[in-house]
Amino acid sequence: MEIWQLNARPEAETETDAARAAAVAAAMADIRKIEAEQGVTRAGVAAIRERLLALTANRRLFPPDAYPPPGPEERSNSRLYLLAQDADDRFALYAQSSAGLVSAPVHNHGTWAVIVGFVGSELNRFYRRLNDESGSDVEEVGHYLVESGTGVAMLGDDLHSIHIDEPALNFHCYGLALERLDSRRYFNERERRWKPFGTVGDIVDVR
Repeated sequence: MEIWQLNARPEAETETDAARAAAVAAAMADIRKIEAEQGVTRAGVAAIRERLLALTANRRLFPPDAYPPPGPEERSNSRLYLLAQDADDRFALYAQSSAGLVSAPVHNHGTWAVIVGFVGSELNRFYRRLNDESGSDVEEVGHYLVESGTGVAMLGDDLHSIHIDEPALNFHCYGLALERLDSRRYFNERERRWKPFGTVGDIVDVR
């Protein structure tokens, strides 16, 4: 996976840039504290979701045109923008910008994950493994539409799929950076078995 820099910004950082950087840094510091105090638990990831919702509630800090989706000539309909990542690759925050018609199969993350909405909507479907521990089949157990002001929080073994039908911008926060998530697996419905998820597409570093 390649992480590349967006076109260089002017030397003088704008007021919004500085405010966004400070707000993101404060939120990530709080998220580290939440994990340290509450552990990787349902309550802990729910608290992380609420902190991320508080960050994105200040909408002026995240103008959608700063995170454009891929153009029609590009292969992917979705692009990730890196907003924060610790030096040891922990606690990574991304903005995902989609042109629509984006989906991901049933998969886990191998670390906790939080998604909050900003523009448009993202349907999350949740699943459980059936049969034995290998989970040779899955069953849907619920769904949630992530929109502005709402979000979902998952532990590392939770299973979900995503479905985006319209242009959307949302925020994803993980306990480990995406390029380090070697244990991610997805369920291949045709073969009825779990397979390595593979690498994430190019990520644009806008820190």
